[in-house]
Amino acid sequence: MGAQKTAVKSGKSIAFSSSIMSGTIGLIDALIIFGTGFLIFFLYLPTDAYTIFSFYLAAMTISAIMTIVCFYNLGLYDFRSLTRPQARVGKIILFETMLFSFMLTLAFVFKITDEFSRIWTVTWFLSSLVLMVFVRFYYYMLLQKWGKQGKITRNIAIIGAERHGVRLHEVIDQQKEPWMHVIGVFEDRFSRVPTKIGNSPVLGTVNDLIQYVQENRVDDVIIALPWSAEQRMQEIILKLEVLPVDLRLSPDMVGYNLLNHSFSEYCGLPVLNISDKPISGWHQIVKMILDKVLSALILLMISPVMALIALGIKLDSPGPIFFKQKRYGFNSQLIEVLKFRSMRIDMQDENAEKLTTKNDPRVTRLGAFLRRTSLDELPQFINVLKGDMSIVGPRPHATMAKAAGKLYQDQVAKYAVRHKVTPGITGWAQINGWRGETDTEEKIRKRVEYDIFYINNWSILLDIRIILRTMLVFLNQKNAY
Repeated sequence: MGAQKTAVKSGKSIAFSSSIMSGTIGLIDALIIFGTGFLIFFLYLPTDAYTIFSFYLAAMTISAIMTIVCFYNLGLYDFRSLTRPQARVGKIILFETMLFSFMLTLAFVFKITDEFSRIWTVTWFLSSLVLMVFVRFYYYMLLQKWGKQGKITRNIAIIGAERHGVRLHEVIDQQKEPWMHVIGVFEDRFSRVPTKIGNSPVLGTVNDLIQYVQENRVDDVIIALPWSAEQRMQEIILKLEVLPVDLRLSPDMVGYNLLNHSFSEYCGLPVLNISDKPISGWHQIVKMILDKVLSALILLMISPVMALIALGIKLDSPGPIFFKQKRYGFNSQLIEVLKFRSMRIDMQDENAEKLTTKNDPRVTRLGAFLRRTSLDELPQFINVLKGDMSIVGPRPHATMAKAAGKLYQDQVAKYAVRHKVTPGITGWAQINGWRGETDTEEKIRKRVEYDIFYINNWSILLDIRIILRTMLVFLNQKNAY
């Protein structure tokens, strides 16, 4: 059956291009920076200020270049970012604020701050920031509107009407991107497949597709066949590579379980990125510097408090000041974690085989206060200086810690994922209330769930947010015994 007899014309819509859409936003950002700068300058400043216009022009030029270059490297011009503007607002505000601070510092270093109007500077920064955020939301709404009206489309032809083609069609539908339009499915084994896949008609064979492309606009052709059918795919590619379309190979069935994973090049080969080391490269260096500097400063500031606690422990009960416990650290390696001793020396549980509970008789009078306020964990800043721990990260657990009578690793399947990063004094789970006694499977499962969220979404900004929230809840630890 020829495709020309059953094809649905694609209409006069504009071919959707994600690169053009992304590039347009970059151009608009530059226009916003220059446009707001020029407008405020000529509306607010007197005519005698025109003689120093070159300073203002230089500031606008540097700001535009740095914004576009950094936004590009931060992935803020990736089309997937533009279709999720609400998830990127924080990054835009943070970067623009940092850029504004950098520009002020630059002006101060070169002693040209007096050349700039404070009203112009602040108004320019705020108005350009607000406009950049507004444009992204408005642009996204326009794309949705134009896609639903059929003004912009990405016309897709799928080769393969069996299991792989059906799965690909489902994935495209699930994305709910109105500009993505499957115009039809093509299959050489035409007699063995249904007349429709989802809402898309089966239009013919691969040869029919060639004729269809010559008469209709097709932007993408995606081959949805099992990768084991190598000979068949090679024949199809040989036929279709002469067409003016983007030719793509969809993943094999196992790939559909990894849809949120990216691709990269490895030794010249395209590879699917299953999992990356969470904190590496420059991120690891920045986090390490932040840990070392902050922990050193904190230890200097709290040294008088630590001295008083040490004296109190000695007066409260016999025994050493510090309690040392083996716990799992980075890569499941054992580390020795320091704490102020809060239990009676003859009742200590070095392997944490028994959970601490409310009104636990093993805990000393001072120990109960130290645990409730988390002051018993202050010596762990020494662990941070040694490199065994970080200020922020999943809390390290004792080797024999249990929930509902079972070891943590036996309760939660992905428990060991926590050990992909260095453990911390505080973490995402702790500031969200999952701290203290783990007498049920639910409590340890939720704690691990929050720890894995932290690992998968780590950033310096998230670390700073956790540190600030920890300071707010420091004296309100109702779950700590």
